[in-house]
Amino acid sequence: MNANKINLILNVFRILLVVVGVGLSLMLFSGPAVTDGKDLIEAFRESSKMNAAIYFTFFILIAAVVFVLGFFLLQLVVNPKKTIMAIIGIVISIIVYVIFYFGGTTDSNETLALRNKVSDGVILTTTAGLYTVGVILIVGVLVVIAGPLMGRYRK
Repeated sequence: MNANKINLILNVFRILLVVVGVGLSLMLFSGPAVTDGKDLIEAFRESSKMNAAIYFTFFILIAAVVFVLGFFLLQLVVNPKKTIMAIIGIVISIIVYVIFYFGGTTDSNETLALRNKVSDGVILTTTAGLYTVGVILIVGVLVVIAGPLMGRYRK
């Protein structure tokens, strides 16, 4: 299969997903308002409209995972060196996250002055994620700055 056929298939699939998604969204917007009462809201929750929207969301999530894995597999065949470097970057990010996660946090609902209480697990995962993003951004900036310098020193 050449690149034009693959692009055509992907474009048709994208348009199909958008049409189905917009259709289901319009069905959901026709649902009851909060002021309509609990009986109508409960009936809507159990309706086929809500079930269709939920199943479509599951389908989109599963399709996204399949597309990401397919993209990596395709890239491994087409451009293995860059793809392996990207996978190594993802693995390093996961390792940094796990280190921060198991390192714990001293933050709590009181120290963060949260209006609505959340569980300690939410605080822990959020803190680990924020620290991971910070470390990865700093490393990325250092690589961007040091890359040209390293190239000059090699010559």
